[in-house]
Amino acid sequence: MLSSIKNKTKGWVAYLIVGLITVPFALFGINEYFTGASNVVVASIDDDEISKEEFLAEFNPQKRRLQKNLAEKYNTDFDTVLKQSIVNQMIDRRLLDQLAESMSHATSVSELNAIIQTNDLFQDEGRFSLEKYKNLLRLNGYTPSEYESVRSKELTQNQIKYNLLDSAFMLPSQLEKLQNLNDQQREFSYIKLSADDYTSKVNVDEKSVEDYYNNQKESFFTPEQTKIEFVELSLAEVAKTIEVTNDELLGFYEDEQARFTTEEERQAQHILLTTQENANKVLDLLNKGGDFSKLAAQYSQDTGSKDIGGDLGLFGRGVMVGAFEESAFSMQEGDLSGLVKSEFGYHIIKLNKIQAGTVKSFDSVKSELTQLYTESQAQKDLYNLTEQLANLAYEANLEEVSSQMSLKINTSDFFDRDSTKLDAKIVAAAFSDVVLNKGENSEVLELDKNRFVVIHLKQKLPQRQKTFKEVKGEINTHLTRLLAKTFVDNIATQIATSSKVGDLKAVDQLMSKNSLKWEAIGWVKRDTTKADTSIVNKVFALPKPKTNPVFSAQSLDRRNALVINLTGVKISKSKASKANLEKVLLGFESNEVFVNILQTLRAKTEIKVFNTKL
Repeated sequence: MLSSIKNKTKGWVAYLIVGLITVPFALFGINEYFTGASNVVVASIDDDEISKEEFLAEFNPQKRRLQKNLAEKYNTDFDTVLKQSIVNQMIDRRLLDQLAESMSHATSVSELNAIIQTNDLFQDEGRFSLEKYKNLLRLNGYTPSEYESVRSKELTQNQIKYNLLDSAFMLPSQLEKLQNLNDQQREFSYIKLSADDYTSKVNVDEKSVEDYYNNQKESFFTPEQTKIEFVELSLAEVAKTIEVTNDELLGFYEDEQARFTTEEERQAQHILLTTQENANKVLDLLNKGGDFSKLAAQYSQDTGSKDIGGDLGLFGRGVMVGAFEESAFSMQEGDLSGLVKSEFGYHIIKLNKIQAGTVKSFDSVKSELTQLYTESQAQKDLYNLTEQLANLAYEANLEEVSSQMSLKINTSDFFDRDSTKLDAKIVAAAFSDVVLNKGENSEVLELDKNRFVVIHLKQKLPQRQKTFKEVKGEINTHLTRLLAKTFVDNIATQIATSSKVGDLKAVDQLMSKNSLKWEAIGWVKRDTTKADTSIVNKVFALPKPKTNPVFSAQSLDRRNALVINLTGVKISKSKASKANLEKVLLGFESNEVFVNILQTLRAKTEIKVFNTKL
């Protein structure tokens, strides 16, 4: 539509039409910016809603991890898959929350504390470390209250699964049969023949190659290809043009001072008691001169700190529960609090140290300031330049865009629709009707948040049939491999057949002629590493030998053939492995039931996912 307007109108009329179209586009979705992501609903489960803010809190960290792991291989296709995966996980959790609530499942504070304090991640030298706990949470974007809320929900949901596991059972006869299969051992040897070793022993005549070409012409063609010109606008290049003055840096330093400020922290000890009576008893002992550290070790119910005198280390605001924090930050160094009640019980707090907040000097952060200011200004300039690029790309040819914005015109090599050498957005735009057939500039393509390109067709090549001369070598190689594979399959069959009838002389001749030998494996179980898994699977699929060994010729894959000599089968029963097998099988069974429960919950619930808002 915009293309046809552009072609039919010029001058101020075109600007007026485009302006009138742009206004509604600019206003569309503006409510989201004013109301914030917390008011945008991306999915609903009956009356329960998932906000965009909640969704992004899970999506963004996982996206960053994927981008870091995949680097240049990451593209927007991953975004789509990741969004659907995360929203489905969130829906499943909400369904489990609802089910857990209806079944009156809950996780107590003491259960939650026990799980957290025994987590190896939060331990230092075998003991729970509050400081390590807080630091790890902070690094992962959690406050303790947020993390504890998430873990509490997870533990409650897991109760459903554990209850299923406890209720799952297997009949002894079933377990016995499965155990026998699992513990079975087989004794075998094998010969492996590779077609690659026999390509020199087969010949493909030219007529066969030509006939194959004539019968498979549709398989041999060069796809449509295109070569493009493009200009690129990037944050890195824009940043190079930014010049920073000392006055600008000083102003930026004042505006961003919070970034360079260390908050006030306090170091305290505490004694946690579960009853007010005991708390008053310990407080009385302290007021009479009792040693705080010794009394903490003797009476405190906080297993994470009692052995170190109740020491909580340094902490800032937003770390401790509300009542505790309010009291600790109202005390002076050396003060002893009264009883402070929280959801965990009664605390007695001794404040040992106040570490005042500090502000880094301008000179010490000047280098960091310069980088931050440059990036900030470059980001603003990039936004404006992107708008300018979009307007010019719509109105002018690529040479004018390059000239007016001082952007270099780059030229690609020829590529087809399946190319992976260029960004997927560039490939898609290059083969769009607007660029490929109408010869217009593309829209501004956002490769990532800091890189934008506009492309234009330079040259295109239509799809064409490859000549026989071009593909002759390729066909000859293909047919040679096919013949070589047939050749080794035949050798394998002859060895197996001769072995079955006891013609050892024929077997020896075949093996000598082809420089083959048996690879003896001996007795092994299914999980052995003495032979490739594909070979072991073939061996355990064979029938059990009765009186004589079982010989079998197998096609291992498109390149390899196999001769197997299965000489024996036996079972070695193990009580330990039986217990482990039962646990694994019951786990599989409960997982299956768990999946079916989720499917049933989904079927009975009205679930809506608003994909356009993800």
